[in-house]
Amino acid sequence: GGNDTTRNTISGSIVALNHNPDQYAKLRADPSLIPSMVSETIRWQTPLAHMRRTAVEDVEFGGKTIREGDKVVMWYVSGNRDDTVIERPNDYIIDRERPRQHISFGFGIHRC
Repeated sequence: GGNDTTRNTISGSIVALNHNPDQYAKLRADPSLIPSMVSETIRWQTPLAHMRRTAVEDVEFGGKTIREGDKVVMWYVSGNRDDTVIERPNDYIIDRERPRQHISFGFGIHRC
């Protein structure tokens, strides 16, 4: 996992900063934004595509029934672009408030 996520975050940062020259200028003016930029890249670019699991019991979720044995897929990029949770989710903002508010590695605190 660390190989994919690190490689994808590095290349994602290059793409994001090239597509968002205003954010690159912010970063050059204030290198202390690097930790926030990394978190924003991880949210915006989402280094993992999806995760599939098999339901172990019946559950009601979001008005839908998931039956035991059903295959369930979580698309990380979809969750990271949820505008009910993240303001302006499609924008790349390296000094975003709460930059670690993403689900790129699932739920909960993640530290490398």
